[in-house]
Amino acid sequence: MKIGVIGAGYIGGLLAKKFVEAGFNVELSNSRGPETLQMMAAELGENAAAVTVEQAAKNDIIVLAVKWESVQTALNSVVSLLDGKIIIDATNPFSNNDKLLELSSSASEIVASYVPHAHIVKAFNSLYGDWIDADPVVNNGNRVVFISGDNKEAKKTVSKLVNKMGFSPIDIGDLKTGELQQTGKPLGGLNLIHLS
Repeated sequence: MKIGVIGAGYIGGLLAKKFVEAGFNVELSNSRGPETLQMMAAELGENAAAVTVEQAAKNDIIVLAVKWESVQTALNSVVSLLDGKIIIDATNPFSNNDKLLELSSSASEIVASYVPHAHIVKAFNSLYGDWIDADPVVNNGNRVVFISGDNKEAKKTVSKLVNKMGFSPIDIGDLKTGELQQTGKPLGGLNLIHLS
C-alpha cells in the first residue's frame, strides 16, 4: 500500500516515518515542491519519495497534515483527484498565531465539506508529536489512536493501518462526534495505553 502525505511538516514527517517503519511506501508533498523534501525522503529510505501534491493525491490513502489555514487551499488544488479516496485528517484548528479556533462544527466536518466525494477519517490529531514519534508499544499495551468518520469501510481500512503501525485504534463514532478528539476537547491530548 502506498500512502500520500500532503503537508510534510512536523506531524506529517513523523507519520511518514511511522508508515515507512510499518512497511508502507510513502509519497511526501508540500506546497513548496518536491525539491524541498528530497532530504527528508532520503533519510526515510527507499520506501519514501518526494512528489508534488497532485502526485500524492493520486494514492488511495492520503494523510492531510497541513496547517489549518492551508486546509482549503491544499484540498482545492487537488479536489478532482480525491473522489472515493480515504483522507486521514490529522489537523487541528489553530490560527496563524497558534490560538485554538472555535468552530461552528467539528474540524473534520469542515474538511469533508471541501471534498464531498472523499471519505474523511479523523486520526492522529489527538496525539502530541512526541507520542507519535515514540514506540507505540508500551509494556504490555499499545498507544491509543482515536478515529472517527462517517464511512464504516474507510474507518476499517484506517484501523488496519493504525494496527500495523503498532498503535491501538479506538473508533469513537462519526465526524460530528470526532470533535471530542480535537485539541482542547475531552479526548484531545490524551496519551492512553490499551492493555492487551
